[in-house]
Formats: sequence, C-alpha cells, structure tokens
Amino acid sequence: MMAVVTALAGSGYAQIIALPPSSSTDGVLIQPIGLNSGITHWDNASGIASFKVDGLTEGTNRITSVAYNPIGLPFSTSMPASFQASLDQVNAKGGIIRTIFLSESAGWADSLGYTYSGNIAGPGSFTAFAQMHDTGSSGTPANISFGDYFDVNLAIGAEAKFDLWFQGQDAVNGADYTLFHPSNSSTSIAPGNVFWGQRTVTTNTWNANLGAYVDISTYVIGLEDWRLDRTSDVDYSDTIIALQFYSLTGAPLTPDAVPEPATYSLIGVVALLGIVSIRRFRRKSSS
Repeated sequence: MMAVVTALAGSGYAQIIALPPSSSTDGVLIQPIGLNSGITHWDNASGIASFKVDGLTEGTNRITSVAYNPIGLPFSTSMPASFQASLDQVNAKGGIIRTIFLSESAGWADSLGYTYSGNIAGPGSFTAFAQMHDTGSSGTPANISFGDYFDVNLAIGAEAKFDLWFQGQDAVNGADYTLFHPSNSSTSIAPGNVFWGQRTVTTNTWNANLGAYVDISTYVIGLEDWRLDRTSDVDYSDTIIALQFYSLTGAPLTPDAVPEPATYSLIGVVALLGIVSIRRFRRKSSS
C-alpha cells in the first residue's frame, strides 16, 4: 500500500502513516556484509566499524561522543562540499549510491528508504530498512545487522529528484524528512536533522566490477528521529548509516576534490608566479 501523508493540525510537518512498498518490489535488495566482513575491510575498528555500537551500552550518547565516535570524525549539520560534488557527478553522468547500515540505538522503530521523485509518500518511494528497533536485551535491532546495504542505480539527471528519507515511527508523533534535498520535506528543528561526517572514512571494499578489494571514500551520517509534540534530544545517533558512490559500471566514483579556502590562495600564488615567470622569459627572448 502506498504511503499516505497526513498533515498534523497546527504544523507544517507530515508523517507517513503506512510505509511505502519494500525496495524489493523495485528490484533493490538488501545485501549482507558478505565479502566485506573482516578487520581489514568493513569491520576495521579504525573505520566505519567504530560506529558499530549498541543502545544498551552507549545509550543516547551523541554521535560526537567517544562512545559513538572513537575515531573523532568531525560532524556538522552542513553537507560537506565533497559530498555535494559526488551527488552532482552522479546527476551529470549517472551512478550508484550505496547505503550501508552501521547502527541503531533509538527506542522507536526507525525506517529508512528512498524516493525517485523527492516525495516521501508519492509514487516511486520505497522502504529499504524497515522498522529498525533497538531490542532491550541485545541493544541492537533484530531485523538488520551491521554492514547490510543496498545499491540504487540512477540514470543521468535522476539524482536531481532522488532522495533518501528517514522516519521515526510512532502512531501519533513520529515524523519524516529527506536527507539530500531538505526542501523535499519539512525539517523539525533548526539547524537540521542530519549530522554529516565532514571528511570521508577510507573503507576497504570488495568491488565485483574490478574483482578486487579497493579503498573507497565513505561518508558516515547520523540521523535524528524526532517527535512532533516535543523537542528532540539531538543526539543524532538514533540511526547511523554510511554512503558510497560508484559509476554506473560499478567503478568507485571519485569526484574532483573541492579545495579548501587556503588551497585557493595557494593556487592563486602559484598562478601569479607562473605569469611573472612567463613575462620574464618573454623579455629575455626579445632582448
């Protein structure tokens, strides 16, 4: 059954009453960690496995705490420029966006999916990780495991409307939002619901296209479920995922790096020195 959106009285926020169809109906299957398991790959404690936590021991600590983030990855509510560059490259050339489950510590049954139209509850919206719930006994969900992932193939131009969505499910007060294009949803609290890792985590990943393990630049993202009737606890550790980008052929996608402001200054100095050198060379040649 396609999801129905209900606008809550007195607010601009919307809630999915019924989850969109399973991603399996779209041909997108949840894959287990498989060949990516092992301490030299995704289970590396200095990589994305450092976010492999459970709600029993770590509880509601913020994603920036040592308990959830022992590698000290910096986070911000602002999408990093390199991530936007990856999205732009997928939009320009087509590509594959891989979403990897890392952990979930929320008491609510959180769900995550994707939409080709940007409309969470419209046609072309699908549920990938459904009703993830931190069990009281183990501290981890019973229906999903670290390293479970799904790949979505996007044709040229499709990323402009494509989005991931997240839901903190509750019969009355749960709400939903989109990740890549916030204008597709009503955000609940300033400055945002998503905590973006500000640099990539190098992740040794099996690449079937190359038939080899390859180091992939991987983004870690913390998601916040929230209530419509009260302020969120803004721990951003309710569900933690990782994202990787590939070309349509399955090759790792590495967009041009976005220089830091200091780098722009250095580029300008080098260019100026180059111009001066050329002028001096021309003067000598003409004398």
